[in-house]
Amino acid sequence: MIFKNMLFEDLKQLLFKLEFQTIPTSGNHYIFEHPISQALVILPKYEDKAYVEQIHLIAVGRILIEYGLIDEFKFDSILTKIAS
Repeated sequence: MIFKNMLFEDLKQLLFKLEFQTIPTSGNHYIFEHPISQALVILPKYEDKAYVEQIHLIAVGRILIEYGLIDEFKFDSILTKIAS
């Protein structure tokens, strides 16, 4: 996987396009759930215009790929387009 800089708002849009939903939480994090596969993505609370740390992009990419929600090449392509 190739990892580029990605704004949190772009990552949220990707997750929503893949049909993730947010789960309300009172903590300092966001929880996104894919209702069909039951995949969970948990991320610290980022501002929309903040760049997502690479370790979090790696984790999200692995979750999406492992649950069959996106293939590795498609994820790389999305990150490359966003970083351009």
